[in-house]
Amino acid sequence: MTSDLPTTGPNTVTVRIQGQPELAANQVRTAADFVITPDFLRTAGMTVLRGRSFTQQDDGAAERVVMVNQKFVERYLPGEDPIGKQIRLEVTGAAAGWSQIIGVVNNVKRYSESTAEDPNVYESFLQRPQAVFSLMIRAAAEPNSLVSDLRNTVAQLDADLPLSRAMSMSAVIEQQNIGDEFFTRALGVFALLALGLAAIGIYGLIAYSVGQRTYEIGIRMAMGAGRADVLQMIFREGLRMTVIGGAIGLALSIPLPKVFEAMFSDTRVHEPSLYFFVPLVILAVATMATYVPAHWAARVDPMSALRQE
Repeated sequence: MTSDLPTTGPNTVTVRIQGQPELAANQVRTAADFVITPDFLRTAGMTVLRGRSFTQQDDGAAERVVMVNQKFVERYLPGEDPIGKQIRLEVTGAAAGWSQIIGVVNNVKRYSESTAEDPNVYESFLQRPQAVFSLMIRAAAEPNSLVSDLRNTVAQLDADLPLSRAMSMSAVIEQQNIGDEFFTRALGVFALLALGLAAIGIYGLIAYSVGQRTYEIGIRMAMGAGRADVLQMIFREGLRMTVIGGAIGLALSIPLPKVFEAMFSDTRVHEPSLYFFVPLVILAVATMATYVPAHWAARVDPMSALRQE
């Protein structure tokens, strides 16, 4: 297992490339900036495609060097040899200066659920030390069994160095797949509130309709209509409104995945089952909301209904 792998980032930084003209304010070159140690690429399973990786000699006394990924080359240096190019990173709190590109690595995703590949720049931790960083360890044993040993090792290196939390990579990916827990719960609460309001609306509409049609219901029952007939009539009207509203809502929801993908970065909505599950839930709620006023309508006394008119 390897433990000498502090890495920070990513922070989005502005990039200037020597020999290329300056761009307008709305067309700046940007990249995700990572600060890594020489062993990071090997531990993370990344590959150096051209040039070389960082070494222990790339420290504060050496010439400033950086590495970039394939996407950086494709977007900002198309058709050019990136090795030896000078770039300048506008990093808040760091000394400004030009750095030489010494290597190109393969593209990697920032998050497991992301589909985007962005330009990345990698700086040497020995040239720009960080006060806060993450430690990545590749282990042959079960990762969670090494947590206590990891904490003890860090404490031996520096007793004042806090280790906030330790997670296996599978746990990190699972957490990313779940997303923001608070955001998910908030969406769930709003969805339940919307469903409750829809049920109240359907109930109020059917109840109002029954109240307005009490005289008609009385005439129907006086002419021989049974309670089952009245119940079926009210149910049919309530379900007709539900089906019409559900069909309109379903038609409007079809383009929503594309809208969300355009509005929110790395958002992918691919749940066809929702288009079947949600209408069924709405139908069930509408049925329950229609039942009470339909039950009242079926119990209307024909004589009382006729006298009310």
